[in-house]
Amino acid sequence: MKKLKSKKNSFILFVIVAATILAIPVLNSLQNSTSETSAQTRQLAPHYIEYSEENLANALQNERVVLYFWAPWCSTCSVLDDELMERSSELPDDVTIIKVNFDTQKDLKQKYFVTTQHALVQIDRNGNEIDKWVGGDVDFLKKMLSY
Repeated sequence: MKKLKSKKNSFILFVIVAATILAIPVLNSLQNSTSETSAQTRQLAPHYIEYSEENLANALQNERVVLYFWAPWCSTCSVLDDELMERSSELPDDVTIIKVNFDTQKDLKQKYFVTTQHALVQIDRNGNEIDKWVGGDVDFLKKMLSY
């Protein structure tokens, strides 16, 4: 009787482990497709969107673009992020601010020689740097874009 219970418990444990192993790839693909979709389509506020290659390409077609290199651990970045969420509608209609993760987007940091978080880089339609500065708020950003 004990042997039968032990085999039954072993079988149940095997089924649970196998189901878990089979479910992991499915859950990962769901999570990846959800995060890719949200990054591609997520508009944080008027004129303020999260970085994706698609968002950058779309913005460069018709608008002036400023890349905002922020870091989740950076307190001054959080202040500007909050301010952009509240006041980005004050920016000119042809301006898009793209929120770029300083920690993960190493290629963009290297391309624009960004060495510190809270950096902003204005780029032209070809992706070439026009201007770069560190720090500031929405009022300073409007001033930088007014020339």
